[in-house]
Amino acid sequence: MSISIHIPFYNPNPEKKEGYRNLTRFDYLKENILNLKKLSLPSDIFIHTHNNFLNDKELDANIINHQINNDDLEKGYLTWLTRPEMQKQKDSYNYFMYLEHDIKFTEKNLQYYLKFQKNLSSKKFNLGFLIYEKNNKDNQNYSIHITERLKNFVCIDSQKFFINDLENYCCFWIYDQQQFKDFIGSKWWNFKKKVHNFRHNYGITERSSIGFNALNINYFIATLLPEINNQTDPDCFIEHMTNNYYDKFSELKSQNFKDIRGVCTIKINDVIYENKMKEKTIIILYLDQFLKTLFWKLRFLSRLFKK
Repeated sequence: MSISIHIPFYNPNPEKKEGYRNLTRFDYLKENILNLKKLSLPSDIFIHTHNNFLNDKELDANIINHQINNDDLEKGYLTWLTRPEMQKQKDSYNYFMYLEHDIKFTEKNLQYYLKFQKNLSSKKFNLGFLIYEKNNKDNQNYSIHITERLKNFVCIDSQKFFINDLENYCCFWIYDQQQFKDFIGSKWWNFKKKVHNFRHNYGITERSSIGFNALNINYFIATLLPEINNQTDPDCFIEHMTNNYYDKFSELKSQNFKDIRGVCTIKINDVIYENKMKEKTIIILYLDQFLKTLFWKLRFLSRLFKK
C-alpha cells in the first residue's frame, strides 16, 4: 500500500515568524515533512508552491512551482492547483491526502484511519478527525473547529461512534483509491460547485481542504468519531503546529460565540456532552441528511417570508 500526499505551500513572506514557537512557515513545513516520512505506508510528498524559495532547499518531497498571479494567490487559489496532479495519480496509489503545511498527521492518526476507515466507508460513513491547539497558559489542548459539544451517537457493529454533525472541517482530507476516484468523477471536484455545512459557506481555501466531506455533498451519510472509554478515540486528534488560533478570537469567548471556526473554548477531553447523549439509528441519520439538504435548497423561501 502507498499514499500520495499533496501540500499547498503559500509563503509570501519567507522570513516572517508565526505561532508561539516563533518559526517560519518553512520551518513548520520541514518539520511536517520529516514527520510524514515516518509513516508506515510508503509515501510520496508533493509540495505545491508559487515562488522559487524551495528550489535550493533539501526536502524529501517533490516541489511543483505553479505560475499564479498575485490576486489569485492572495485569494487562496493555490490550494486548487494541487488537483490536476493528484488526478493524474488516481491509479498509482492506494490512498490520497491533501494536507495543510502545518497540520501534523502522525503514525497514530494513520493507524486510527486504517483501523476504522474500511468498515465505515463500506457503509458510506466518513471517519472523523479533530484539530487541536495547546493553550500555553494552562498547558491544555483545545479543539479548533468544534465550538459546541457533540450530543449524538450511533452504534455500528457493536462499536459506538459519536456523530460530528456540527463541523467536520479539519484542514485536510484522506481517501482510499475508490473514494478518490468517486471524488474526481463528481461535480464537486472542480472549483465552481460550492460546498458548505448548512451553517455557512466555506472560503476558497476551506473549500479545497474540506474535500468530499462537506455536509451538502451527501457522499457520506455522516462523519463519525469512535468512542473509547466514553471519550473520542485519542488518535483522532491532530495538532495544528503553528498554534496561532487559540488567542485569535479571544475577545469572543466570553460571548459564547459558536459560529467561527477557531474560537478555542472546548478542551479535547470535553468534546463529548456525556450527560446529554442521544442515540440515533442509521435510518434517522439518512433522514437527517435528507432534511438538511432539502431545507438548504429551499432556504430562499425563508427569505421571501422575511420580505
